[in-house]
Amino acid sequence: MKFILTFLSLLFIIQLKAQLIDSLNTAKNATYMKPEERMMIYEINRLRSEPASYLAYILPLLQEQEDLVRRSGKGEKSYSLTFRTENINGTQKSYIDTTWFFSDEEKLKALKSLANELKSQRPLRILKPDHGIYTATRTHANDQNAHQWNLMHTGSDGSQPKDRIKKFSPGMMSTGENIAGRFPKPTARDIVIQLLIDEGIPGYGHRRNLLCGLWTHIACLSGGLHNEMYRWIQDFGEKEN
Repeated sequence: MKFILTFLSLLFIIQLKAQLIDSLNTAKNATYMKPEERMMIYEINRLRSEPASYLAYILPLLQEQEDLVRRSGKGEKSYSLTFRTENINGTQKSYIDTTWFFSDEEKLKALKSLANELKSQRPLRILKPDHGIYTATRTHANDQNAHQWNLMHTGSDGSQPKDRIKKFSPGMMSTGENIAGRFPKPTARDIVIQLLIDEGIPGYGHRRNLLCGLWTHIACLSGGLHNEMYRWIQDFGEKEN
């Protein structure tokens, strides 16, 4: 029985791999990444190659949210915190901006805007993995591990994503970073959908990163379970021509 189950499991994995679109599976040989990290890059490339295809996942969520708001109203009052850092006359200052909203109404608003955006979004450049960016991502993850994942995007040394990415991958010009947490253990698609909806985040910054036409390269890191959430970091870079 054990042999049969093992064989069936292997057969399922082989079938799953056979279904991957090779042109989107740019990280397949990036063995410095874990399999789930390579799969995250594949899922992001799948989104970018045909943004409208993601409507198959978003439209049912939109319908559910419309029904919920119709039945129960706006939801509870909640807020999100946005962390930003500015360099003023050589001195680095950090700020925390608070955005208040009604939870269910805010999610409905985010889903509506996402659905409209995906309908009109043209295909985007497919991203390639970059070892230097991955080193920057792993460096920040190790720093986060030492600080209970409370650092957000600013490292304990004051570094920002662009500082870390350019340090380990000097050819990158513009950069971006997404950090996500979720429980129970999510799939790559779960995380991508979560960051696309991005309710409560002013300007939908995580969505902007996923759908940014500038990026040429990417690294993703699975940070494991911390503070009752499975953590992910996605780092993006635009390489000089």
